[in-house]
Amino acid sequence: MTFPRVTIDQATSLIIDHRGKTPKKLGADWTISGHRVISAQNIKGSRIDENDHHYVDSRTYAKWMKVPLAAGDTLLTSEAPLGEVAYLQYDVDWVLGQRLYALRTEPSLAVGRFLFYALQSPLVRNDLESRATGTTVFGISQVELRKVQIPCPPIAEQQRIAEVLGALDDKIESNLRVRNLCRDLGGNLVADTVRSAPSTQLEHYAASISRGVTPQYYKDEDASPVLVLNQKCIRDGWVTPELARLMTPRAREKSQAIARLDDLLVNSTGQGTLGRVARWDSDDPIYVDSHVTVVKADPRRIYPVLMPYLVFPLQDEIEHMATGSTGQTELSPSRLAQLNVPLLSLEEQRPLSAKLVALEAQAHYCQVQSLKLTELRDALLPELMSGRMRVDEAGCLVSEALDEEVRSV
Repeated sequence: MTFPRVTIDQATSLIIDHRGKTPKKLGADWTISGHRVISAQNIKGSRIDENDHHYVDSRTYAKWMKVPLAAGDTLLTSEAPLGEVAYLQYDVDWVLGQRLYALRTEPSLAVGRFLFYALQSPLVRNDLESRATGTTVFGISQVELRKVQIPCPPIAEQQRIAEVLGALDDKIESNLRVRNLCRDLGGNLVADTVRSAPSTQLEHYAASISRGVTPQYYKDEDASPVLVLNQKCIRDGWVTPELARLMTPRAREKSQAIARLDDLLVNSTGQGTLGRVARWDSDDPIYVDSHVTVVKADPRRIYPVLMPYLVFPLQDEIEHMATGSTGQTELSPSRLAQLNVPLLSLEEQRPLSAKLVALEAQAHYCQVQSLKLTELRDALLPELMSGRMRVDEAGCLVSEALDEEVRSV
């Protein structure tokens, strides 16, 4: 069965577009708090990244957002990058910023969450990209966006499709909250333990501190490429391997460039990303590139799971240790080695580390399950949008996946 198609112009009652607006054009400026301003850089992986926001005051918000964002709106990036989406499940008093549209559906033709998923389907994405223009920056105008076609099954069918796919996304989001809670609990335990501890330097705990391998990106003629983590993979204490890149096999020449379980990863070049840290939480080793420093724990002095927790709160201090001019900042391994961290004996570490191991295991389990659910969602989405798969069949697969996760807890 093939669904009829309608244009985004037909499927929407409103497209909010403030891409040219700035506080200065409204006679104001950014503030340190107030109404959050979201832009294209905040839309990642079909969700809203709540870091790196600007803010405006209430007066500027009132001038900027004549029509506020509302539950059911879909956010769509217009360029840099094109086609990233996020769905608003509740009303927000945010400002719609640069390179971003908000799409509000026409209730008689489209369901909000269905539109969100339709925009992720290969057919719609191909149509979207075919209408984009630009050389260095690839973007789509509102005029062309309105011409993009989406599938349009009956409203009841749209609702069922959105519910099936939404059940997976809701569970993925729940897993993410549990994962972050585990990390927060671990951080609180460590903070309580080190509150009155003396300090030492990071090198005291480290078996080695070294940069990764110099990037040589994969070409088609290269045999057996390897996956290598880069700076984009490290954020908020976590690693996102999906953002890693393929590089040539010469990466194998440098064993220090391999991250193993409990290794501390530190972004070490470039303003804005330098200082971000993460723990590698997988039993599977992985290579890192030369923009990332790998710190390996000396088990004679520290339980490896603890070392990242000692450094997580110190990201601002790490950033200030960098040298160089704006845009060319660097953090050498020798400088990082001098980072002041709390000093704990192995006896003090032992009970704390046991709790951290349990919390990290639970966090890792949540991440693994979310990846499985993401794979299922990404497989079902194009089948449902094309009409090749019935909703009942997809619903059974989703129920089985969610039931299996419950049984394995």
